[in-house]
Amino acid sequence: MRGPRDSKGYMTIEASFIVPIILFGCYFIIMGLMLVYERGYIISREYEEIFELPLYVVRDETVGEHLSDQTYDAGVVVGAAEVSGSYSSHRATCTGVLHIYGETGIDATREIDICSDRLRRWQLYDDIAEK
Repeated sequence: MRGPRDSKGYMTIEASFIVPIILFGCYFIIMGLMLVYERGYIISREYEEIFELPLYVVRDETVGEHLSDQTYDAGVVVGAAEVSGSYSSHRATCTGVLHIYGETGIDATREIDICSDRLRRWQLYDDIAEK
């Protein structure tokens, strides 16, 4: 008569179901981390370009051309990104699409030379108003 310790088949069944689930889980975690990294990199490049605009570009009102000339996908390793910049009515905008396992939209916006910038400056310099 065979006892319960003589049956060794349970390890085969466990390995055939649990190990593939763990491997697929690790695969999806790595894919998700790559997507988050690429998206974060593109967003940081967009905000860097929008908030570090040279003053002559704002004065000459060539913000849209300046933003369009920049390369935003230099650090993208896995996928591809398409980013375009625009400027209208004192609002600089970078709009893009990241292509990794589908499409992910990426947008950054900044209002340039309007009341909100002046209000922040007034708060910093103790209510100095322009005359």
